[in-house]
Amino acid sequence: MASPHPARTAARTRLRMVVAIATSVLVLAGCFTGARPTFDDDQPLIAPTGDAAIDAVLDRLDNVGIAEFTADYSILTRLGALESTATVVQADNSRRSVTINDTRFVNGTGTAATCNLTTHECEAVINDARVSDVQIGHDFYGPSFARRLRLDAERRIGDARGYEITQAGQPAVCADVPVSGGTKTYCALESGALARYDGNDLLIDLTAYSPTPDETKFDTT
Repeated sequence: MASPHPARTAARTRLRMVVAIATSVLVLAGCFTGARPTFDDDQPLIAPTGDAAIDAVLDRLDNVGIAEFTADYSILTRLGALESTATVVQADNSRRSVTINDTRFVNGTGTAATCNLTTHECEAVINDARVSDVQIGHDFYGPSFARRLRLDAERRIGDARGYEITQAGQPAVCADVPVSGGTKTYCALESGALARYDGNDLLIDLTAYSPTPDETKFDTT
């Protein structure tokens, strides 16, 4: 029997190697795809900062999304000494209403909306530009100040001081974070809602709190 032609034997060998490599790549890709994490705006990837006082406040702010409540706030925007009021309502089925002065943000009801309560004009989107003069956004009561606190944790020039206060009749945990230019205070209720923030840009104080959602705050007419 004649021996296989050397060129054909080499070609078959190369083909088998290509198939084997391609199969390995597909298997590895499947493994990487299976291990790849998914991200959800309501389920952020959370890591502790290593500072116990800061992490105690963050643990609450990060979990505010599961609570039901009505919270009223006073807000001082230090630049221009602008005084504002805000009301935050979280209800069942992840419904949220945030009213800052005469602007109301409603979400989780099927259609997002940003409305002017004076002119009754609405747009079908969450538009924080409507309250840019206040220097906060619609999620100031939890998510956005959790992000601020994490940034300040990275910039801190010393350990934060942790303590407890009573704000609007509610117990809260606080962290005073030393940063360049002064100290910033962050406080949060057990529900996760922001209780107090005191920085060189803003002073936010919880003024009233109820575990019952105020359904009237979802009205945009």
